[in-house]
Amino acid sequence: MKKLAALVATAAVGLFLAASAQAGCMATVGLSSQPKTGIAAGQPWFVTIRVLQHGVRPMPDAAPEVRIKRLKGKPIVFKTTKTPIVGSYRARVVFPKAGTYTLGVYDGFPVKECAQVHTFNNVVVAPAGD
Repeated sequence: MKKLAALVATAAVGLFLAASAQAGCMATVGLSSQPKTGIAAGQPWFVTIRVLQHGVRPMPDAAPEVRIKRLKGKPIVFKTTKTPIVGSYRARVVFPKAGTYTLGVYDGFPVKECAQVHTFNNVVVAPAGD
C-alpha cells in the first residue's frame, strides 16, 4: 500500500511539474508597424518586434525572426537584433520582388516546443521604381 501511495504521489508531482512548465509556454508578438501599402520591391522596411510572455512580461531571451514568403516562392527569413528595451527586437526586411507575400514572425520562445509563428496581414509589394 505504501508503494502504491508513493507511486501515486510521484505521478502527481510529475503531472504538476509538466503542467507548470506548459503554463508559461505562450508568447504574444507585436509589430511597431506594418509595411506601407505599395511598398516597392527592394525598399527596406524597418520594424521593431515586441515579444511578451503571456502578453505581459517582456522576453529578454527570445530569438524572433521575420518570415516572408511569396506564393509558390521559398520562405525568406530575417534575423533580429536586440534593442535597449527588454523584449524588443529590430529587423530590416526587404521584399525582393513585386507580388503578394505572407508575413509571419517566429517568436523565438526559448523553449523550442513552445515557439510558434504568428501571422499578420499579407503584404502587396509594388515593382521597384513605381
